[in-house]
Amino acid sequence: HSLLLAMIFVSGCSGSSLFKEIGNNFANPISVAVDPAANRAYVVNSNNDVTYDGASLLILNITNPEAPALITTPSPRISIPNFSGQSFLNLTDHNLFLTNRLSEPPSTTDHLLRFSVVEGATDFGVIATIALGENPFGIACCDGSGLAVVVNQGGTLTLFNPATPTDTTALSLAVTLASGPVSGRGANEVALAGNQAFVTNTVGVVYVVNTSEVGVSGKNPIDYVVTGVGVARGIASDGTNLYIVDATAGATLLHIVPLASIPTIDPDQSALTELEVAKIQTTTVSLGGDPSEIALLAGKGYVTNRADNTVSVIDLANATVVTTITVGSGPFGLAAFTANNGKSYLYVTNLSGNSL
Repeated sequence: HSLLLAMIFVSGCSGSSLFKEIGNNFANPISVAVDPAANRAYVVNSNNDVTYDGASLLILNITNPEAPALITTPSPRISIPNFSGQSFLNLTDHNLFLTNRLSEPPSTTDHLLRFSVVEGATDFGVIATIALGENPFGIACCDGSGLAVVVNQGGTLTLFNPATPTDTTALSLAVTLASGPVSGRGANEVALAGNQAFVTNTVGVVYVVNTSEVGVSGKNPIDYVVTGVGVARGIASDGTNLYIVDATAGATLLHIVPLASIPTIDPDQSALTELEVAKIQTTTVSLGGDPSEIALLAGKGYVTNRADNTVSVIDLANATVVTTITVGSGPFGLAAFTANNGKSYLYVTNLSGNSL
């Protein structure tokens, strides 16, 4: 392959450009985290197909964000286990946390990988491997208490303090609804707003979890389950609304739900409350084929559409798609950020095209 590093300049929300080749270093890139202050981007190669160069972490110098350069010292690729997922960059202590799903059946224990990415260091290998539940994927930080949340697709949620990540607390996402039991399997991604964690599940629900009650005896941390969300995948919050990506074939949508419609239940109650998304959302926005991840920046939402090889750019205030940008094959993860030059950029991982 000739694998190119591509970047989208999103000031004005139009246009795309290809930048200089940085080598054959991509193997199913699934997520990207950016530290604009340090001029660094971290690309996770999941190697889901078990081909190409293997799973790895790439570190890019983005001093010029329009021409990212692969950092090659000590190595252009930091080896990691296959099948990683989303990453979270803790800027306080310069640690990168990465969910990893490589385990031998019938094990239900996978791991969180921790890297030190202090600027100027020459060794960025894995410095800790932390046990999680089965098949972790989504990760977000931080809630109102500074805790991070990992979603395990096997049906659990894990909380940890980034400063002491080996201290973890787990919560089962198995619930019983009016329609019957939901095992929690299929849980996928998470967004945080205060002490509420919003967890998508591809069976069509979103859990609303009070993180301050997780692990507290006698408490029921799951306050609500939002139903009717189709194939719920990516999720994000801007502090006012919740944005839920629904990948239902032939009817892909972005559900926009005001946070005010799902307030924290305090004092705690023994039974969860069911909410139908159609009754609490303000509107929906049509998306492209097989939508996956969402990122927010400066009043815009960006959603990757894997089947269409595009990114939908959404004006959140007006709930309209203002443009659709063509990218590489199978776009998935993305990071929207404002660089040191004052301009805003969007980096997109093309999972099938093996490029960024």
